[in-house]
Amino acid sequence: MMNASAPDTSSWSYSIRANFYALTPAETYYENMWQVPNMVAMALPIMVLMSVIEALILKLTNRDNNWRLHNAVLNYSSGGLTEASNNFIFRGAEITLYSWLYNNWRLNYLAWDSLYTYFFAMLGVEFCYYWWHRASHETGLMWAAHSSHHSSEDFNMTVTARTSWTMRPLRWIFFMPLAILGLPPAVFLVHQQLSFIYAGWTHNETVPKLGKVIPGLGHAIEFVFHTPSHHRVHHGANKYCIDKNYGQTFIIFDRLFGTFAEEREDEPLVYGTLGQVEHNSAIMIHVSPWVELWQKTRSMTTFGDKVRALFYGPGWAPGKPRLGDPADVPDVRGREKLQLPLPPWLSAYMLVNSALIFFSYFEMMGRLKTLGTWPPLVNLAYIFFSYTALGGLYEGRLYGAVLELVRLLTFFALSYVNPLFGGAASLKMVSWINLLSVFLWPAVAVFTCRRAGKKAKTPEGPGEGVKAKAH
Repeated sequence: MMNASAPDTSSWSYSIRANFYALTPAETYYENMWQVPNMVAMALPIMVLMSVIEALILKLTNRDNNWRLHNAVLNYSSGGLTEASNNFIFRGAEITLYSWLYNNWRLNYLAWDSLYTYFFAMLGVEFCYYWWHRASHETGLMWAAHSSHHSSEDFNMTVTARTSWTMRPLRWIFFMPLAILGLPPAVFLVHQQLSFIYAGWTHNETVPKLGKVIPGLGHAIEFVFHTPSHHRVHHGANKYCIDKNYGQTFIIFDRLFGTFAEEREDEPLVYGTLGQVEHNSAIMIHVSPWVELWQKTRSMTTFGDKVRALFYGPGWAPGKPRLGDPADVPDVRGREKLQLPLPPWLSAYMLVNSALIFFSYFEMMGRLKTLGTWPPLVNLAYIFFSYTALGGLYEGRLYGAVLELVRLLTFFALSYVNPLFGGAASLKMVSWINLLSVFLWPAVAVFTCRRAGKKAKTPEGPGEGVKAKAH
């Protein structure tokens, strides 16, 4: 069973309200998990529209340095990797474990169609999210997985997609207490989706403090809910922003547990991590933090310090407090952004090919129930290989030029063995684009080799990345 009058999940009204956690309680009532719709997919049109509007506003107000094409492509590529990994590998594993705990170990029973359960789910998911998010910043092991989300020097709605495909095995356990407390799996699934969707609009540089726009009411909203102003602070690398504002839908737990910070009017925010590294590969932004953690752990001389390197804060060092010494936090105010100067034709090439790989994931998700085990795994391997090749091109690496040709030829081979696209029209369109890319490959390879040569001549410098003032 589900609510007597099932909501029209395909309507624009539903999509708009889902983006702001504004569905009525009755619209969230589902008894069984199979009845729960893909709310993220339903909310996506409005999320994309808001992202486009934001980009236009930044462009028209001469703030387009906060929305750069290569960074947006990198963000969506990262999101594609994460979603493909989650759905093609971890598909159903987390919710299956949650259901098992609910069916065998729950201490209570909460009605799936109760208003009380609705508010318990909303606050319960937020409470668990807060502690997962805080642990992701306060332990070196989890920060290695989470830091990729913070490594963007731009802050806009595309950063929402910059999620980590290495975090999934570390995240699920924080939400399992809700199963033991009796929150039905279908209800948990609904509110977990709505909480994630709500986070989209908070990654926003254009929305000012609501208290300035709507005096009184705006202040009340920002006292309770997580807003773009609060989340800008969370992503800021300024000293006062470090380890603050962990909430996703609400800000009340930050206020309660002492991790809240107000956005300052007199100090422009600088985004990115404290030790910002120049990476323009959707693979390397996830892999490099784990390499750094491995190197830090290996450098420790005692077993105890090796353990502390994993489970103390990322700023910890022997002889320092658990979360590191605040005096060691660098002052990044005025830090310049690393730019990636590419000719328009190569930017277009990277955009189109990255988008096609992203599209291949969504196309296969539409056929997932009719496929066996191997096609999604083959597609996942192709996605990882493709973003490795394109990441090499973005970074001006010789291996990128070689792997790109292999990627294009592999696509045609797979098209006959394990089609990445089910529809004949889709397959034909993508085949023509990839064929054109094969003809363009010599130009791409020559340009990449020249960039690699320049990098080799300046090994100690910042690469080719020219810098522009962040603010």
